[in-house]
Amino acid sequence: MNASLTNWLHDAETRLSSKGFTISQDVSFDGTCFQMVAHRSRIELTKFGNCERFFVFANFDTLSEASLRQFAAKAFRYALAARHVPLPRGLFEAVYCFPVAIVAVLDPAIADSVRDKQPPKHWASAEIPAVYEHSTGKLYYFARTPLWGAAYYAGFRRQLRQFLEPH
Repeated sequence: MNASLTNWLHDAETRLSSKGFTISQDVSFDGTCFQMVAHRSRIELTKFGNCERFFVFANFDTLSEASLRQFAAKAFRYALAARHVPLPRGLFEAVYCFPVAIVAVLDPAIADSVRDKQPPKHWASAEIPAVYEHSTGKLYYFARTPLWGAAYYAGFRRQLRQFLEPH
């Protein structure tokens, strides 16, 4: 790993842990090893109950739209399996997963897809993929606001910027 990527990951880890996230390194799940997972579970009145947030990081040599969607889906399944509160989602429990793919160089078509293509819909949960291109220091994520879940997307983007935008 190059120094700028190492610094970015360390900065993200520091910011997440300072806000109460528990950090785990090299997490194995379903045949995949996630480089880092940050998890926080707490009661949030604005979410009407417990809210579990996961940031799941993985490195890629190259990234296609298909490999990004597969990674995001697997990270989301991990978040559902690793959550701390056993209540059914929607019954005072929500799960938000931010799969973060790390790649040296991102194809511009994939960057456009990440910014423009709506993430999958889930009941009382969200799967919001992001891509960090470490050669440029750019972070890509869904930049639009869909009708379904519109009240949450500004907050999702704020969290991505808060924890992952390079400073």
